[in-house]
Amino acid sequence: MPWVDELSEPQELRHCIRDLVALSTLPAIWKDYNLWQIADSVAAGLISMLNADVIYVSAPRVPDEAAVDVMRTSQAVSAGSPGRIERIIRAAWLDSREQTFAIDNPFGKGALQIAAVPMGFGGDAGIIAGSVNPKFPSETHRLVLGIAASHATLAMQRWHAEAQHRRLVSLIERSSELVGFARLDGTPQYLNKAGCELLGLSGIEEVERLNIVDFLAPDERTRAHRELIPLVMGTELWRKMGDDGLRRAAYRGG
Repeated sequence: MPWVDELSEPQELRHCIRDLVALSTLPAIWKDYNLWQIADSVAAGLISMLNADVIYVSAPRVPDEAAVDVMRTSQAVSAGSPGRIERIIRAAWLDSREQTFAIDNPFGKGALQIAAVPMGFGGDAGIIAGSVNPKFPSETHRLVLGIAASHATLAMQRWHAEAQHRRLVSLIERSSELVGFARLDGTPQYLNKAGCELLGLSGIEEVERLNIVDFLAPDERTRAHRELIPLVMGTELWRKMGDDGLRRAAYRGG
């Protein structure tokens, strides 16, 4: 295998191990990072690890959030504006869709060697590395770039999931309808602010001393025990039942 042959030199092996260890620590650092911080962190690390002249990271767009595009350049790069260089590199990758290729050097004479790895979001999300070194990228460079892209993809997917969860929590908390969650035995686990106000409860401590049947009108409780509880036990889900007395709650068994 070519990259194994490259690692036959002790110094190259030490460098590769150092970079892989550094990459393995990034997910823990990214735990509280947003998309831009994740993209900038991986770009900053790869500039050093790959001895590259430019690293460009494009993160996917999400609802209510702007797309994230981050570019880092080495100290050797002084010519041209970052925006112009970013447009050139991005356009070259989108046109070629090859993982390795060369373009006219936007920093000066010669060619800029490009290595690109897409991230697992489809579209144009990916990490692009460029160097004026004609031997770039080596197989070890591509290995490090691929692992970095995998780590960044997982971290961004986690951020997306958590962002969706935060939006859902915000919607539930701001809802004017009673929304709650309960165990299968009917013990409430959560009730939103509107629900607490509607039932005259001060907080979750009071809620947990009740049963969901207590939230119903007295004349509906017998029907709930006869129809609702068997339904929940069988399907683990209670969304709505026809009469007004049962219409105001939505519970998920847990």
